[in-house]
Amino acid sequence: MKRYLLTAALLIGSYLHVFSQSPDQLKDNRKIDSLTKLLPSLKGTDRVDCMVLICEYFSDIASLPGGKTIDSIRYYGNIILNESKNISYKKGIAMGLLFSSPDSLKEKKTKEAIRIGEEAGNDEVLGWGYSLLISYTKDPGEVNEYYKKAILHFQKAGKIVRAAAMSNWLCQSYMGTGENEKALDNAKESLESLKAIPSAEFAIAYSWALLWALWNMSGLYSAAGDYESALNYMQLANEVDRTSHANTTWGGFTLDISSIYTQLGKYDSAMVFWNRYINEPAWINSSIWKPGKILAYNYLGTIQIKNKEYDKAIDLLTSNNIYFDSLLNYGTGNFKNAGNFGKMAASLSLSEAYDGQKNYTKALQYAKEGLFQAMEKNRRPEMMQGYQLLSTAYHHLKNNDSAYEYLLKYNLIKDAIQNKQFLLRIYNSKIDAENAKKESRIGLLNKDNKIKEQQLKQEATFRNFLMAVFIAVIFAGLYLIRNIYLKRKNERLQQEHKEQQWRLKELQSENKHVELQRQSVELEIQALRAQMNPHFIFNCLSSINRFIYKNDNKVASDYLTRFSRLIRMVLMHSQKKLITLEEELEMLRLYLDLERLRFKDAFDYSITTTNIVDAGAIFIPPLLLQPFCENAVWHGLMHKESKGHLNLIISEVISVKEKVLHCVIEDDGVGRENAAEMKSKSAENEKSMGLKITTARLALLNGENNFNTFYQIEDVLNENNEVAGTRVQLKIRYKESVEEYA
Repeated sequence: MKRYLLTAALLIGSYLHVFSQSPDQLKDNRKIDSLTKLLPSLKGTDRVDCMVLICEYFSDIASLPGGKTIDSIRYYGNIILNESKNISYKKGIAMGLLFSSPDSLKEKKTKEAIRIGEEAGNDEVLGWGYSLLISYTKDPGEVNEYYKKAILHFQKAGKIVRAAAMSNWLCQSYMGTGENEKALDNAKESLESLKAIPSAEFAIAYSWALLWALWNMSGLYSAAGDYESALNYMQLANEVDRTSHANTTWGGFTLDISSIYTQLGKYDSAMVFWNRYINEPAWINSSIWKPGKILAYNYLGTIQIKNKEYDKAIDLLTSNNIYFDSLLNYGTGNFKNAGNFGKMAASLSLSEAYDGQKNYTKALQYAKEGLFQAMEKNRRPEMMQGYQLLSTAYHHLKNNDSAYEYLLKYNLIKDAIQNKQFLLRIYNSKIDAENAKKESRIGLLNKDNKIKEQQLKQEATFRNFLMAVFIAVIFAGLYLIRNIYLKRKNERLQQEHKEQQWRLKELQSENKHVELQRQSVELEIQALRAQMNPHFIFNCLSSINRFIYKNDNKVASDYLTRFSRLIRMVLMHSQKKLITLEEELEMLRLYLDLERLRFKDAFDYSITTTNIVDAGAIFIPPLLLQPFCENAVWHGLMHKESKGHLNLIISEVISVKEKVLHCVIEDDGVGRENAAEMKSKSAENEKSMGLKITTARLALLNGENNFNTFYQIEDVLNENNEVAGTRVQLKIRYKESVEEYA
């Protein structure tokens, strides 16, 4: 039902468009005025081609009431024909025949023009010829062929807007017979070709072609059941109509939007847009075009049926049906077409309303009337609706043979249409709909920008004239202002120069103070490293002395060799602020190997890096991990009766702002409390020295260049909540280069 209501709406729109001077029409009028003024200065083929352009514009609005454009077309058509014959200009002769012929000779002259166009190989003539020949052909197949030929020749001639308009009409023809896939090809071709045009010769032709393309796309999405996309396209069409035509007198496409909301089951929204449509000024005065208002009220009956207000719908639609009968019997042209659409819609809706009231005899009567009108126009979607209503009515009247017969016909058409609709769902996508909406908005913005640009040019001419009047005064004023400005600027610069000299002295003083502080911190760190080295060496020499004392020469020699390597590495790195993590771990392994050798394999250790830590590219302070491992060996593992374990796990904390290493040093020794009870005086002294030096180093590092590092010591508890070792967690904000630290 939606299709014929929308078609009727466009018929109404084309009729009422004349009652307002739209931006497009004003723009085209200016173009025609310029062509008319140019005409006397032209001669020969240029003069004929100029008059052809004028006739093209008048043909764009020829369907509007008043008849003035028809007279103008014939007036210029006769001039084109006569002047073209004088200069033997075949294109002009053919176009003159098309534009000058009276209605009684139109078909004959159109065929003659096509013959001349074929002889001359002129695609523009052939495009116009086949497009006009369609009006004199009743065979649907032949009509579609003429559409295709007109599209092809207009495209070859570069008349893209004309080709798009023909594609829109061919799309309508396919939609009327339910051939939606073919219709979609033409609708998309029309829409895409219009998007590709930077500017059109005549704005009215372009905007109407664009409106039809968007309207067709909405109808096709609706036929596929995608009502959301259909609504998007119809809203775009309504926006284009109001922007391009400024047509606020007949409601634009609000009736079509109301129809889609009904399909979505949003009847309140449907009524809002229907009321907006019917309350436009054009419909308040029904004498403008009464069939349009009755068609709109026809659709009100449809909404009432959906709301199960059957009595209201029957009263309204019965009255409308009588009116459309009169148009069918006595009307001509658009009035007869409105009668056909209205009768078909009213009859099918009445059948549905009577079916809702269980008055199946009446439902049968009006289903037959609606089906007759649909078959007369070969409108398969409405034929399908009619067959369904007939089958339902016959079934309720216990005439199952007839019900079955019409059910078969219904299914036959339904299968033909809905199979294609299924393919149409695949062929379409929501992405295409969104892209079309965005690109259409861009096209509208570009169009508005061009109009604004033209207005700005006109305003600029007047503005330049005013500027020329005041320019001498402005230059004089600028000269005086410049002298005053330069004088004040010179004074300000002198003052700023003095202030900058004073600030420079302050900065130099501050820089010296900062440099002295930095040197002081660096000397303190070096002093602590110097304290760390003898502390560490003393511990190692004590171990060697122990082996020598026990006459274990081989072990002492091996121990001394490892110790010498370790001392060499310590001495090499002792003067560096940062070393790589790889070097730190190598020193730590040498130290732990020495301690394990000393304690006769009383413990083992493991060093693990996780999270893809690149030890060769990470820089940390030297001898930062060794004191914590030493503390674990001496105070935890050395006092354990069974074999101990020391685990060092290094991972990287993922942080956007900082680069942090997380080091965990864990042993399964006797724990801090038990170690304190054993009162090992030497160990206590070494513990205090090692941790005290390390704590001081970390404090200084934290204050230098924001090198944040901290540690935490805690007990490891077993399942029985007993102390089973010690864990040290150390977090170091590392650097990826020595230069970065410096």
